[in-house]
This record gives sequence, C-alpha cells and structure tokens, in this order.
Amino acid sequence: MPRNRAGWLDVDLVGLGKVLARRGKEFLVYELVQNAWDEKCTQVDISLPRPQGGLTRLTVTDDAPGGFKKLTHAFTLFAESYKKTHATQRGAFNAGDKFVLALCEQASVISTKGGVLFDVKGRHRTRKRTKQGSQFSGLLKISVTDWERICKAVHQLIPPVKTIFNGQVIPTREPLHQFECVLPTVIADESGILRKKMRRTEVRVYEPRQDESATLYEMGLPVVGTGDTWHVDIQQKVPLNMERDNVVPSFLQAVRVAVLNQMAGLLQESEASTTWVRQAAGDERIEQDCFTKIINLRFGNKRVTYDPSDVEANLIATSKGYVVIGSAALSAEEWENVRRFKTSLPAGQVTPSPRPFSPDGRPLRLLADIEKDAFITQFQSFAEMLGRELTGRTVTVVLADDPGWRFEGCYGASQLTINVYSKGKDWFRGSSPDLLEKWIPFLVHEFAHHKVHGHLTEKYHLECCRLAGVLARRMHEDPSLFAECLHPPVS
Repeated sequence: MPRNRAGWLDVDLVGLGKVLARRGKEFLVYELVQNAWDEKCTQVDISLPRPQGGLTRLTVTDDAPGGFKKLTHAFTLFAESYKKTHATQRGAFNAGDKFVLALCEQASVISTKGGVLFDVKGRHRTRKRTKQGSQFSGLLKISVTDWERICKAVHQLIPPVKTIFNGQVIPTREPLHQFECVLPTVIADESGILRKKMRRTEVRVYEPRQDESATLYEMGLPVVGTGDTWHVDIQQKVPLNMERDNVVPSFLQAVRVAVLNQMAGLLQESEASTTWVRQAAGDERIEQDCFTKIINLRFGNKRVTYDPSDVEANLIATSKGYVVIGSAALSAEEWENVRRFKTSLPAGQVTPSPRPFSPDGRPLRLLADIEKDAFITQFQSFAEMLGRELTGRTVTVVLADDPGWRFEGCYGASQLTINVYSKGKDWFRGSSPDLLEKWIPFLVHEFAHHKVHGHLTEKYHLECCRLAGVLARRMHEDPSLFAECLHPPVS
C-alpha cells in the first residue's frame, strides 16, 4: 500500500468548523495553549479582546526556544506527531491547531523557521520569523456570549508555567493532595500506532472554586466535567476521543477509584452517597480502609445488615441504636465489598433474637431444683397465675440459670423462660409493692408476645397497653388472686 496518498481527500473547512463548533469555543484557546506548554516554554501570552462587530483576534505567543519543530505541521492534518511517543506531552494527533484554523476567517503562524499566512486566497509562506518561540494569530467571528464563555474557561486552566490572559496572570493553584498511581495512557509503538499502556503517573487533586464544577484535567487542561467532589489533574496523556472533550467510562472509573482511595478521609457525610463515590466504592480495586470510611460516613459506626433469617434481630438492633442497612441501600457491587471486608455484620450475629429452642441452638442450662428458694418459687407461681389471666392459656414457667444466654427471658408457645442468672436473685426479693413494680412490667412485656411478635411495632405497643388494662381490671375484680405476692415468704 502506498504511504503517500496526496490528493486522496479534501477537507471542507466550513463543514469541519460546524462540527467543531459543538465543542464550545473555549477549545480554540485550549488547543493553542497546550501546544505552547508542550514546547518547554516559560511563558505563554493569550490575547482575546472583546468582540467588536462580531469579530475579534485570538493571539497566543510562547517563548519556547526552538519554536515550531516543523512548520508544515501548522497546516498538515494528522501528520506524524513526535508527541505520540511521549506520555507527558498532551498532543497525539497533530490536529488541534488545524481545528482552530477551521474556525478562523484569516490566520497566521510565525515561528523561528518562518511563517505561514492563511487568508481568502489560500495558504502563503512568509519570511517573517521570531527570535524565539511561536505566535498564532487568528481572526474569529464570535459573539459576546461566546467570548465571555471563553474568558471564564481560560481561568479554569491550571498552568504549569506563567500564563497570561488579556494582560492578567492566570493564578496558580496549590494541590489539595497529590499522589502516584498506575493509570492507562496512550503511547505510540515502533510503527507509530497509538497503543494503550498502563503507566505510573502523578495525580493532583484540587478544590474547585465556588463558581466551578469538578473537572477531569490532562496536565492542566480541562477535559470533561465530572460533577465529582474535586478537580483531578492527570500528569500524563489521557486516553481521549478525537475531539479531546471526553474519556471512556472505564478510564474515569479507574481515576475515581484511585482518588477515593486517597481522599476518603476528606469527604463530608453528605458527599459519601454521591454517584461517583458509590461507583468507586463498589469497585474491586477499592481499599478496605477507604471502603470502611465511606460506610462509616453513610451509616455510622454502629450498624448492622438487615438479616432476613432473624427478623426480630433487626428490630432489637434498631431499639439498641443500630442503623439497620437494608438491601436497597447499597448496590450489588457495594454489597460484594461489604461481604469481602466484613464491614457490616448481619443483625442476627450482633443482636440475635432469643432463640434458645432452635434446632441448632445450645440447650439452656436450667436452674437446679436444689437452687430454688421460696422467693423464686413464689415468682414462678405468680407468673403462671398472671399468664393464665392475661393470655387465657395455661402458662408454664421455666427457670434458666445460664450465663451464656444474654437475654433475661423470652415467651413463646405458652412457655415463659426467665434467666435467673441475668436477673439476679435479689430481683425475686423485696416487699410486695417492690416486687409488683419489678415483676409486672417484665411479665406484661413477655405475655404481649402471645399475640404480637417483635418489639417496635405499634401493634406490640397497643398489646402491652391492653394487657395493663386487663391486669388492672382483674386486680380490682379479684384481689385474692394476688394475695400470694402481697405476703412474700420470709427467707
């Protein structure tokens, strides 16, 4: 295949200009500035006066010692660019300044090796030259609105060298944080074909100004707005589309994960649920400490995962001040990392419901008959009587003495189990008024479970209130039922 195919294609500059116009006119400055920054200059001057009659002139001057390496590159679209093999230089397609020319009414490029003029008659060489550096000048047809947008966009640059716009130096910025990581870039191989390559690079993180939206940068040049928390400036060639205004989603995801791993400690609580943070938190490359910080911000340090196998445990957790994380609160990818890092445990493991009689449960250690005294026996009789009155069923009272069972009691299937170890033997002793004050709340709480499971529902609350009313009525109707309690035994 012939390498030189001159004359094969023509470029309609008007049509190209219309295609490029959708990028926003700020790219006119960005493309020229990035060329200057890449040439080891120490200063760049940009001039763009307010339009008069719809016209203005854009001038970009740099002091790079060598000027244009090849003057023909000023007008040859997609000529082989030496920058293709350098990851720390921005250009790759040798197209940016040609795109600028497509929007100019007339233009000139003057450098140390001569110059080229572009006007209605075509392209002309000129003997004009600079002592150092290069100057691009182009007459633009733009509105005041476009001009104002360009002026605002220019101040979003993060210049690596002194850069002046309309006589004012664009302020430098101090990074909030900087770090190194491995990210994809594009570098030409031996055949000049651009290939993706993983390369270690520096990443700089900046706080956006009040009038700015967080943006992804390539070595000081804004590429695409992200709406994330910070500006992120990648210090190597970013894999861009032809128009240099976007990146592929996989690259943006890699950047977000790298930034979150470094910056999670600076996030505010309100930022922990933003889209970019959640997407990065669900990535397999997220680090455990970072992921834990994000979950802490979202749900607090006292949290459990909703446990469908132990519904009561979720209610107990809520009553104890835990945040119960529901299944819809996290994405599938985030849940995978929760399990991988054990960032939140199921409620059944943290606040298990009383299940001493489950098939896989350890049998309770019961109170031996020899350890029963008259006070405990009196409570047993009183509880059986009260259970019968409140539930209408014969209630069996089982006495446990188990330090390994964390609960004080439970009720189910007409059986009340009370853990004497947890209550302590003093709980069974006292005057009649004291015993009623201690026993009645406990028994009403447990016997309410005869009709209602769980503790935090309105139905359970109403059932406790109903039983209190039944108890008051029975005490009024038949005081003799409570005579045993009113005359406790003497130890």
